[in-house]
Amino acid sequence: MSLKAIEMQVALPRTHDAGKLLEQMQQRGQLQHDLASLSVKREEEKKKNSVIKHEQKDVTRFQKERHREEQSQSQQHGSNKGKQKHHPKEQHPYKGTRVDYSG
Repeated sequence: MSLKAIEMQVALPRTHDAGKLLEQMQQRGQLQHDLASLSVKREEEKKKNSVIKHEQKDVTRFQKERHREEQSQSQQHGSNKGKQKHHPKEQHPYKGTRVDYSG
């Protein structure tokens, strides 16, 4: 099967266009993969930052609670100068007070 000169004039530009389309289709797959990985990275960063922000809120909340306790103790201490001092143990926010030895 041989091609005539007129057929070649039509066939060559079309092969060039077909090559461009194939290249674009291959790049589209790669681009979708890149966008998916970028969105996963953004989600991971968002989760990391939200955990850090949540922990910071907990720390400031515990500091505020401790500050309130200290103020209430100082007020009680001022009114109870002659009485015996009573200092309650500071409790850790999530650690318990008992140790389980039954393991």
